[in-house]
Amino acid sequence: MSCSVVIPVRNDVRYLERCLRALGQQTCPPNEIVVVDNGSTDGLAHLLDRHPEVRSVAEPVRGVAIAAAAGYDAARGDIILRCDADSVPTPGWIERHVSILDAAQTAPRGSSMQRGTGPQRETVAVSGIARFGPRHPELGRLTGAAYITAYRLVAGTALGHWALWGSNVAFRREWWEQASPHVHRTPRVHDDFDLSFRVQPHQRVVMDPHNVAVVSWRAVVSPARIRRQLGMAAATVLTNWADERPWVRWEGRLAWRSGGHR
Repeated sequence: MSCSVVIPVRNDVRYLERCLRALGQQTCPPNEIVVVDNGSTDGLAHLLDRHPEVRSVAEPVRGVAIAAAAGYDAARGDIILRCDADSVPTPGWIERHVSILDAAQTAPRGSSMQRGTGPQRETVAVSGIARFGPRHPELGRLTGAAYITAYRLVAGTALGHWALWGSNVAFRREWWEQASPHVHRTPRVHDDFDLSFRVQPHQRVVMDPHNVAVVSWRAVVSPARIRRQLGMAAATVLTNWADERPWVRWEGRLAWRSGGHR
């Protein structure tokens, strides 16, 4: 399977260089890296001049949900992987995501990838975990585990399944093509959480606790950033609840699982 890595960027040059180095050390190199320039003013063009392997896409309308969607639209790979500029994927990051999606697609019914006797859900995405760093690695490991657990518990209550985490996620391009017309391309929402609402009752997200991305501490040390993130999370929930309440999502998924397809 061919794969594309999408990185939405705005004024993140000091982090992006490190991320691109990590992508250059992957055991399974990406077929392309798509950096979405969301209005950077910090010399991004000069950095990309040193990385001819990167394809740059301009998205002048500000907002990470808008930039990420533009990158997914531009991606050519069968598998789309998403990380942030401040992500440092481990060397096996791409290989592990691709192998899980590939195994789920080719697994015969009744195998370990297809559990249970009821109707089996189609695996459309896989999401990994976080470790804050690179400084204080043990504290970063604990903080990352707490951060991801809290996010997925809260988000999962609204979704009825695992939530995607944008700093460490992969999904099938054909699924994105189905979901694309329905995502909310607005700066008010979290792109990963909003995209998670596009998972249908017959589909599922795999959570891989062994696929780690090191991310910057900035997500948890800035009170202003935390307030902004919480506000966007609330906006994402309210925006999607206007179309479908959480108990309706849960009802639909349980009904599909029991064979009464909604």
